[in-house]
Amino acid sequence: MTCKKLLLLFLITVSVDSFAQSAIFTTVRLTGNINTKDHVILREVLLEKDSAYWVCSKGNLGPLVEQSKNRILNLNLFNKVDVKLNNDSFSNGYSYYSLDINVVEKWYIWPIPFVEFSDRNFNVWGGLSFDAARTNYGLYAFNYNLFGLNHTLKTNLKTGYNTEIGLEYRIPYINEHSNWGINTLAKYASQNEVWYGTTNDTLQFFKNGKKNLIQSTQARVELTKRIRPMIKLSIGAGIEMGKLDSSVSSNDYFLNNANNQTNYGFDIMVESDTRDNIYFPVKGIFFQPKVVLQHWTNNRSTNNLKLQLKVQHFWRLSHKWYSALSYYTQYNTERTLPYSTRKMFGYDEIIRGFEKYVIDGNYGWKGNVAIRYHLLNKSNLKLNFVPIKNYKVLPFNIYLEAYGDGGKVSYQSPDATNKLVNQFLYSGGLGLNTLFYNDRLLRLEYSLNSLGEGGFFVHFKKAI
Repeated sequence: MTCKKLLLLFLITVSVDSFAQSAIFTTVRLTGNINTKDHVILREVLLEKDSAYWVCSKGNLGPLVEQSKNRILNLNLFNKVDVKLNNDSFSNGYSYYSLDINVVEKWYIWPIPFVEFSDRNFNVWGGLSFDAARTNYGLYAFNYNLFGLNHTLKTNLKTGYNTEIGLEYRIPYINEHSNWGINTLAKYASQNEVWYGTTNDTLQFFKNGKKNLIQSTQARVELTKRIRPMIKLSIGAGIEMGKLDSSVSSNDYFLNNANNQTNYGFDIMVESDTRDNIYFPVKGIFFQPKVVLQHWTNNRSTNNLKLQLKVQHFWRLSHKWYSALSYYTQYNTERTLPYSTRKMFGYDEIIRGFEKYVIDGNYGWKGNVAIRYHLLNKSNLKLNFVPIKNYKVLPFNIYLEAYGDGGKVSYQSPDATNKLVNQFLYSGGLGLNTLFYNDRLLRLEYSLNSLGEGGFFVHFKKAI
């Protein structure tokens, strides 16, 4: 190294030392968590107690404080989270900081009678004349914070268009000092109408007055491990047994044109997540690759390897302007998938403007882009007339959005009437996103698709 480089390195070091200082983070004080155990919240705080941080000012700790707040909100246990960083003292060249966290807890026990539509989305149900026979009713029973440990217990008793009995238990961390968790699920479901095929890019239904035309029994267990604060590993295994009534012409609904099929699955997923709000993010990055090994069997067996990837990037452009990018893809090694497992777009994943269609195949991808304007920010809206203390504050935000979607599904032997498969599809539109209590979303959108069709659509979960 030359003398000039050594001199430059010395000057830089002296300059940094002149303006920077060591900050000692001492403690976190929690208030408002009447039911929630302290360590459930403290686990999400990225500042470590009695640790030193090299900072130039109090503002340098700001990103860690903001991320800690977002992580606590994403637990979905609190209606409101306030975080304050305190510069308590300065001694012997060290600044000492502490953190005050105040939370407003949600209600965690919800026995909820419900009525819901059973079709793929609100517009499809509307296209079927809002038929009351296509609704479910029953009782959901949730406990979102069992023992104050963020354990989740869900029971589902449903009848009507569908019959469903389910039990789910989620343990994010086995104990206070462990990064391992476990999730379990058991469910029985039946339906008096079979979604048995796709013709003219439209889902086809079969019913003949008989009950339980299709039945399935499912069980699953999943182990999770938090590798780092923003990175999680999941390893799962499950079994699902499906059966069609003998009166149903199965075609290729199940493997080998049979009326029954048993599915075994083993999957590994990695998730890296820095989003500020998992229900409607405006900042952060989400990266989720997943590998699923499937074994299907009835009178013969077939194996399939399914690869999935979802990548999203959200960032702030200016004071009220935000942008979002998303990419999703799925690839299956088996070329002739049974109909029950080749549903690609039109269900959980959609290209906006094509809500009334379904597109099936063994490979698909889609991309989404959006520009958002924060039209209304009422994150601390007071509802003094509400008698329940936990819900006297309503976080309420509205975003205007312009968006564009595009994607394609590939399949080597589609029905001749299905014109959307093996074609590039795209759309654009304008939307209004209303977010309640940080986790309840209403999307009102007008989309124009590449077929020249326009329409108004209603959704209750995020598109990106």
